[in-house]
Amino acid sequence: MLTIIKPGPQLTIQDLGRFGHRHLGVSQCGALDSDALRVANLLVGNNEDAAALEITLGMAKLRFERPCCFALSGADMSANLNGKRIETGWCYRAEAGQTLTFASSSLNLRCYLAISGGFALEPLLGSCSTDCMAGFGGLDGHALKEGQQVAFATSKFEWLNWGAKLPRRQGPIHYIAEPREFGLAAKLKLAFSEATWQVSAQSNRMGLRLQAEPTSADLDESIGHNLSHALSIKSTAVAPGSIQLPPSGEPIVLLNDCQTTGGYPLLGQVIAADLPRLGQLRGGHSVTFTPVTLAQARQLNQQHQNELNRLRLAMRYRRESS
Repeated sequence: MLTIIKPGPQLTIQDLGRFGHRHLGVSQCGALDSDALRVANLLVGNNEDAAALEITLGMAKLRFERPCCFALSGADMSANLNGKRIETGWCYRAEAGQTLTFASSSLNLRCYLAISGGFALEPLLGSCSTDCMAGFGGLDGHALKEGQQVAFATSKFEWLNWGAKLPRRQGPIHYIAEPREFGLAAKLKLAFSEATWQVSAQSNRMGLRLQAEPTSADLDESIGHNLSHALSIKSTAVAPGSIQLPPSGEPIVLLNDCQTTGGYPLLGQVIAADLPRLGQLRGGHSVTFTPVTLAQARQLNQQHQNELNRLRLAMRYRRESS
């Protein structure tokens, strides 16, 4: 068992998500930084899509009730195992009774804890991810609470004290511009990609809310004002990465817990390779967006897959040669 002594602001069980059910209105859910989840699982010998703990903002405390191997990946939240500093991107061994504590990170938002053998959970609709809005999945359909215990399976994986990280892509978020006009002027669409946006503190697992960067020198009043409109559309399909434009003019980039349809005009779709980056953006962080062609998106996505493949091969080689 893993006992939750202190859950922090939001501690949930997530895997890579729930697919194939959007036509039924079921959200995808899953780890917002899927890259970090994959790395954490690979470090402890799990399948990449095994369920792990998604620790948001930090300030959590957990206790291992029996020995295990575990790994952290994603945001560095100054984690300590029984008072000893440990790093993200490394595999460690915990003994029964030891506690794992997290502070927080000023750079990124989410950290993932994977345990060798994985958590002993029953999948629902093909996934163990917690859907907090619908109230199912995970342990009981909600974020974990103080005093709860999560069982994990027995594993023969041996602690290797090794580490691995994926190179984190820098620069603007790439998106494919929405081909449908929805009544939006071309000038308005251009303003979105030319602006520097600030992540709102009101963001959550459903969507990344954006507001005008207060220090934008190229704006007369605010981008939010320039992008405001009075348009509405018939409900259309949306997915994680869809960029909606509400009448306020403050865009929302939908994330994993988003609904399956929406009535706001769309500006575009964030490419798959950049979706994990969105899951690490904190309130107050600045972000820019740049449109790419379908061919460019495929190239960027392939580069991302190549990086994942190189990591998989490197870790497989190290394990087999140990």
